[in-house]
Amino acid sequence: MANVSKYRKISVIAMILMATVWLSAMAILWNTLLPSEVKHQGWIYFFLIMIFGIGFLLFYIAYISADSSILEKIKKEAYASGKIELLEETEKKKQEELKQKNEDENEQKTIDAILAGIHNVRSGNGLCNKLLISLAKEIEIVQGIMYVKNSKDSLFSPVAEYALTNRKPDAFLEGDTLPGQTAQNKTMSVLYDVPENYFTVSSGLGTSQPKYLLLVPVVIKEECIAVLELAAFRKPSEKTGIILDKVLSEIGPKLHKLITA
Repeated sequence: MANVSKYRKISVIAMILMATVWLSAMAILWNTLLPSEVKHQGWIYFFLIMIFGIGFLLFYIAYISADSSILEKIKKEAYASGKIELLEETEKKKQEELKQKNEDENEQKTIDAILAGIHNVRSGNGLCNKLLISLAKEIEIVQGIMYVKNSKDSLFSPVAEYALTNRKPDAFLEGDTLPGQTAQNKTMSVLYDVPENYFTVSSGLGTSQPKYLLLVPVVIKEECIAVLELAAFRKPSEKTGIILDKVLSEIGPKLHKLITA
């Protein structure tokens, strides 16, 4: 504030000096014009007054700019504006975090519900069947097959089915057929153009064909021990992939233990 007061005093002194010079100039001009005949004296006075007016305006702007109360007001307004933006940004971030938290909680509830359905299963086939039923209930799977690898001949055989109608699943070797490629690549994939009659869902309302096929490997120590083949009417979301990944990482060791016992 000391600097502001200093500039304010300088503005006042400058204005006083300007007024003194202007009055002196007016007095000199008046004394000069009295004994002589000068035409258009009014224009001379007009220009002098205009110069004084411009000087006064500049002084007023400088004086107001140096007013500490006005500067303080401007600072408060700027602070309030920045504070509002900060609060809005904080609230937006809070809402995003709350949304993410709710999504994480719902995701965990889904995972817990799927795992709860297979908690007390004591056989490999039973675990696979229960898993398909739980997945159908929790993530809108309409049909499913689970293949398990035989450690002796490395053949993946179907050990569990859910809601199959006109299709009899066949065993396969790693690299053969769509599920075999999934076993070989050891990565989850989604097929959007399901081959005609690959899956057909029948009900009392008629028959329809799922639009999406989700192929999911169960990998233990870099070895694919099983493959899930899941059909759905809706496109699987990223959330669905996360849920499957977490569920299979939980049951993978248990499944491996049961099928190798």
